[in-house]
Amino acid sequence: MQKRRHAAIMFTDIVGYTALMGSDEDRAFEVLRKNREIHTELIQKFHGKLIKEMGDGMLVSFNLASDAVRCAIDIQRFCKNQNIPLKIGIHEGEMVFSGADVLGDGVNIASRLQEDAEEGFIYISGSVYIDIKNKADLKVKFFKEKSFKNVDEPIKVYKVECEEAEKIKAQIASPGQPTKPSIAVLPFENMSPDQDQEYFCDGMTEEIINTLSHIESLKVIARTSAFVFKRKHEDVREIGRKLEVETLLEGSVRKVGNRIRITSQLIKVSDGSHIWSDAYNRKLEDVFGIQEEISLAIVDNLKVKLLGKEKAAIIKRYTEDLEAYNLYLKGIYYARLFSIKGFKKAIECFEQSLQKDSNYSLAYRGLAEVFVNSPFFGNVRPNEAYPKAKEYLKKALEIDNTLAEAHSGLGFIHMTYDWNWNAAEKEFKQALQLNLNSSDTHHSYSLFLTFAKRHDEAIAEAKQAQVLDPLSIFINTFLGLVYFYAGQYDRAIEEQQLALTLNPGYFLAHYNLGIANRGKLMIKEAIREYETAVDFSGGAPMIVSCLACAYYEIGKKEQAEKLINSLEQKLKKEYVPPSCFIPYHLLRGDLDQAYKWLERAIDEHDAYLYYWISLPIEIYRITDDPRFNTLLKKVGLMRKGT
Repeated sequence: MQKRRHAAIMFTDIVGYTALMGSDEDRAFEVLRKNREIHTELIQKFHGKLIKEMGDGMLVSFNLASDAVRCAIDIQRFCKNQNIPLKIGIHEGEMVFSGADVLGDGVNIASRLQEDAEEGFIYISGSVYIDIKNKADLKVKFFKEKSFKNVDEPIKVYKVECEEAEKIKAQIASPGQPTKPSIAVLPFENMSPDQDQEYFCDGMTEEIINTLSHIESLKVIARTSAFVFKRKHEDVREIGRKLEVETLLEGSVRKVGNRIRITSQLIKVSDGSHIWSDAYNRKLEDVFGIQEEISLAIVDNLKVKLLGKEKAAIIKRYTEDLEAYNLYLKGIYYARLFSIKGFKKAIECFEQSLQKDSNYSLAYRGLAEVFVNSPFFGNVRPNEAYPKAKEYLKKALEIDNTLAEAHSGLGFIHMTYDWNWNAAEKEFKQALQLNLNSSDTHHSYSLFLTFAKRHDEAIAEAKQAQVLDPLSIFINTFLGLVYFYAGQYDRAIEEQQLALTLNPGYFLAHYNLGIANRGKLMIKEAIREYETAVDFSGGAPMIVSCLACAYYEIGKKEQAEKLINSLEQKLKKEYVPPSCFIPYHLLRGDLDQAYKWLERAIDEHDAYLYYWISLPIEIYRITDDPRFNTLLKKVGLMRKGT
């Protein structure tokens, strides 16, 4: 049965795909797979329907022209990031739907627009332009009027301007000439017969990164970005371009019984040549010496001049006990899973490591890291987790006061749990003095500066974190969040969209895009992003709370109440941050309930409390009711310049 309805039709096509299939079939199938993943994710996000795939092309329908154009913009952005050359055409009108097909002149026009489009561009018809011309976030310009084959009347053709975000990304990530030598340590490949030794290879890689990061005159890329290339085997020049470094270290580890073989190569990114390489066949207990030799060889070949304290950091051994070291590496591996089970296993490994060597400062720091992250990923109340984290950090610093990460962690605890702002900043500055290459410290200090309303400084620190960890989806998303708190909503949106090119399904980027849209009073757009973030996060309470507030603002009060009730039911089974309930009750004007939840948030030292208190959106601001002011004095509500 045929059905007629008004719809927006989008055609997309990969440029040069037939030729690629003829020259490199494996590469062609990989491009097609990535293209399909991007389309599937974004079509769902913008409420479209995939009608059919036609080889490397796709035919998609949308109820709204604006959804079709926004979807096309995101598809182009993500495909460019994956080096997939795409062209897109969109037309709107009456379509004939027959089974799995869509027919009619409208389909023909969309197809002709796609065929006519240049690589990397989106062409739309005049009918689409009429519907989107008043959308502030969509910019188009008239291109030409053209007669198409089998189309009676000439069609006005418009180009969608979707290059601005790419220009910003190019500006941020412009290769340029580095001001100092730079290196990325890629994950060492596990060549052991026992594949369970993966944690050992990853741990060795991270230890070398941490050692090199103490050298102030060397730019060292953080673990998160380096590990993006694990098992990828990409061309070294492409990796170097993406990470903005001159050199790469890669290697392998083969561990059998009490013997270990480690190979390593230092590679010049510009031409792929080997600057230095070596292989080490030793007993397992010599692993510490091998790490030192590799680090010193890198320094020597890059002609980096070491300060006394830097050389001491390279040759420093935090333990001589191989079993303690091995258990520590396992703990790090499990902690990086960011899950309740992973945290539990990590705690066991770190505690067993300390049983082998009670003065192993890194194991104490590892325990602290687990408890710092537990309120965010482990369903643990902050007032249960943070005192333990603080205890372990202090113990680590008693053993070794030069641990930059421990100072940074203590700064985070002082800021989030103790509300001791002077002590927090002191620890962050101490951490940066010890290790300028720590993206985590730059990130944490930027968060402190954001809450302090020192926004220019916060943006500078967030950008430095991005330089050191350019492919971290979290760090890139955080930069957009810093712009949001600074009241720069347009820039915040741009940064979140750029972050999504790294991972279209990252829930935090969608959530932050939602609050930035809310800041611009684009409530419907905010709701769309919140809904996506709720789906991708599995119902993260803070995001559910924001969605409930947005529903309430547009009059969907029943849906809003349903979401808040779901959080209250969830609270009976697991930890839900009290901050999730405060803004909703403020919106409703129920100050007694808002006060009750604020009091509870302060009692529990809710880790999200300051994110909410610092929101620049007027409607979520705390009332001047004296009861609230009395409570807020406890958390040391910061003012600019303090």
